Amino acid sequence: MYIMNYEISIGDYKLQTVEQVKVTSSILNLADIATIVIACPYSRKKEVIEKVKIGDSVEIKLGYENDIKTEFKGYLKSIQTEGDGVTLNCMDALYLLDKSIANKEYKQVTVKSLLSDVVRQVDSSFKVVSSYEFTYEKFTTMRTSALDVVKKVQDETKANIFFRDNTLYIQEPYKDTIGNTVIYDTAVNIETSELKYVTKEDKKVEVEVVFTKADGSKVTKTFGQKGGEKRTMVSSSGSEADMKRQGNAEYDLWNYDGFEGSFTGWLIPFTQAGDTVILRDEGKNEGKYYCIGVEVEFSGSGGKRKVTLGRKLL
Repeated sequence: MYIMNYEISIGDYKLQTVEQVKVTSSILNLADIATIVIACPYSRKKEVIEKVKIGDSVEIKLGYENDIKTEFKGYLKSIQTEGDGVTLNCMDALYLLDKSIANKEYKQVTVKSLLSDVVRQVDSSFKVVSSYEFTYEKFTTMRTSALDVVKKVQDETKANIFFRDNTLYIQEPYKDTIGNTVIYDTAVNIETSELKYVTKEDKKVEVEVVFTKADGSKVTKTFGQKGGEKRTMVSSSGSEADMKRQGNAEYDLWNYDGFEGSFTGWLIPFTQAGDTVILRDEGKNEGKYYCIGVEVEFSGSGGKRKVTLGRKLL
């Protein structure tokens, strides 16, 4: 039997006891968030609050015995003191981007160049790694924050954007993983499952391709099956041929035989959003899937990791 273990630091303060920890990470959301609940009587609340402050760095390591992994790194965003405890709400390094940047106009700028300039206005040590090819004909920053710009780019391009170790990653949606591969088997290390196996015949997908011109007008084309599950992608070209090619390629990526949904296991294997998940169904079916999100819960009753799958990887 494995003994649960943890190390949680907030600034220079090391937590000795926690009631519950929850970490949520998804490539659909810009920021990873964490909630730490400390059970303590009213007399100790002041003591805890005096030891931490908004903006402190936060690191959460969870696991079993001596095998603990960093599940979250970020900053303390807010403190709640209602009830019988203290709740610490945390946000990853995107917290630092909520700062004003210069008014500028960019022309023929790639997403990588744009966001590199934006985040380095906040901190020159920040890096940007991008495998996503997209060029804005024009992009203007006016009385805005670096965080708002990153949100706008994600909303318009549908790119997977996330912070990890002071590096902002920009990836083509559901196609680029972060290089880690984990194996799950329904008969070995999955406790509960909400997975559903679907075939191409069962699945209906409609792909919407959107191209935004320099004047702000949009050209939209749809491919696949009308009325199906809609997937929207942003094209870097407004030509009819390019949009058709991109739309059909995106349709093929989503129209597959395989699993959809989520499952819950334990803290091991260590799994993050953006990983490659090899899923085995008692040896009958096996496939590689993009891990779209992870929720980790840790308390006196145990540790659990909920893994949500995105599309099947070719």
